Formats: sequence, C-alpha cells, structure tokens
Amino acid sequence: MSYGNQSGGYGPPQGGGYGSPGGYGPPPGGGYDPYGYGAQPPRGNNGMAIAALIMGIAGLFICGITSIVGIVLGHISLGQIKRTHEEGRGMAIAGLVLSYFGVACWLVVLVIWLVAIGVLAGSASLSGY
Repeated sequence: MSYGNQSGGYGPPQGGGYGSPGGYGPPPGGGYDPYGYGAQPPRGNNGMAIAALIMGIAGLFICGITSIVGIVLGHISLGQIKRTHEEGRGMAIAGLVLSYFGVACWLVVLVIWLVAIGVLAGSASLSGY
C-alpha cells in the first residue's frame, strides 16, 4: 500500500519548494520584501514643482511676470508634495526662491526707473523746458 510522500523524510516538497529551484529562497526577479508587501513603486517628480523652477528661472530674464506664476505654482506644489509624498520638494523651493528674487529685483529696477523719471521731470521743470 502506498501513502503520499515516498521520499522517506520531511524535506522540501518535490519541485524545489518556493522561489528558486532546489530551495527556499526569495523569489527570482529582485525586489524581495521579507514582509510580503513587495517593492515600493518609484515616486515621480511633481509637475508643478518643475514648472515653478522653470518659471523662476525665466522670471529673472522676462520682466518678473513669470515669477508671479512661479510663486503660485511653487506654493501649490509644496502642498501637493506634502500631501502625496511625491519627489520634487527641492525644485519647488528653488523655484520659489528664484521667483521671489525675480520679483524683488524687478521691483527694485522699477523703483529706480520711477525715481530717475521723477528726477528728470523735476530738473526739466526747473530749467524751464
């Protein structure tokens, strides 16, 4: 009479067990998590953080208008990154710094320009022209 396992012991089942042939190792293909949850999927960069960085750089050269957009996008992207745990926090911060710097520089240029016009207009009225 024959009863199931004919190997005569308590070894691994025929076919090699789990994973690699011949033993109880991790499954082939890498990404092995001993707790059984699998590897975490890679987190992508936040698109608004990238846009904030681009707008901040462009705002240094294009009259600061894109800097205002960069400030808005930077703050929105920081909120999204905090909520979704995406990558790109450094880009969002760099975009904010460049955007605020761009706005500040263009405000200084605007004030100097207005003061220069005021001085020229005042000197022209004194000289009689």
